[in-house]
Amino acid sequence: MDKIKKNIDVIISCYNVEETIEDCIKSLCNQSLSKNEYNCYFINDYSSDSTGLILNGYKCIENINVIHHKDNKGLATARNSGIKAGNSKMIAFLDGDMVVNKNWLKSFLPYFNESVVAVMGDNIAPQNISLNPVEKYYFGNLRGARKYKDGERIPFQYMLFGNAMLKRTIMQECGYFDESMKKYGGEDTDLSARIWAKYPKGFVFSKNSDSVHHHRRNLNEFCNSMYTYGKYNLPLLIEKHPHYKKKFATDWIFSFKGRLLFSSPLKNLISLIIKIYPFQILIRYIVADAVFRGARSSEMFG
Repeated sequence: MDKIKKNIDVIISCYNVEETIEDCIKSLCNQSLSKNEYNCYFINDYSSDSTGLILNGYKCIENINVIHHKDNKGLATARNSGIKAGNSKMIAFLDGDMVVNKNWLKSFLPYFNESVVAVMGDNIAPQNISLNPVEKYYFGNLRGARKYKDGERIPFQYMLFGNAMLKRTIMQECGYFDESMKKYGGEDTDLSARIWAKYPKGFVFSKNSDSVHHHRRNLNEFCNSMYTYGKYNLPLLIEKHPHYKKKFATDWIFSFKGRLLFSSPLKNLISLIIKIYPFQILIRYIVADAVFRGARSSEMFG
């Protein structure tokens, strides 16, 4: 029997999110849109905790679908599994450690027109918790699309899909997420670059489509992730999109100015200063240093 076509498919990637997934599910079940208008596809990417069991407890709800991977395939493959399972004209993305308000899905829709092909929502910190320095940086106004106003067009390098909606026809035309990018980071930027090539200025930032992101991390954890991105997926991005080298800040990786500014002595000094004065600009430096160190260790740049 053919699947009943709805207006929106919501793709939720899940990996070891047992502490947050139930709240995520409930927030999606409580949308102001009728359940006849959207389907949810939860992709359990071989979690080692109870995420899968929790998801199975909600399979009886009419618009909840659960897909279990038999091994850990990575974020790109998880999202693609959900995309291929659905058939709606719009696709929304969310992560399993995010919780949204009842108007989340509806809030994206007014931004779309003939030239706008994808809309990115914001991620905000949970209330009533004390943020550490790297979390203040992560949720701060210095990062990415937050520098733009509501409804403003954003460049491709700021278009991320952890909380976003786009037209299905765009993915059919430009391709899905690159499943060779199995490590942390880069899969969103790669897809955005491919879409941007055909639909320049097709991305918009929505401050009305926020999600509460329940992902705690310290500076070391975040830098380890960014080092991994620099070592594995940043080189793939440069290889696939060499005309965007400058936008990926590659002129800082091997140049004299880069090696001078992002050197071990200076990094060690700033690491000490941060313990006393955790200024956002210093956190930003340490995070960038992790990316560049990862890139310099990459076999692709060897």
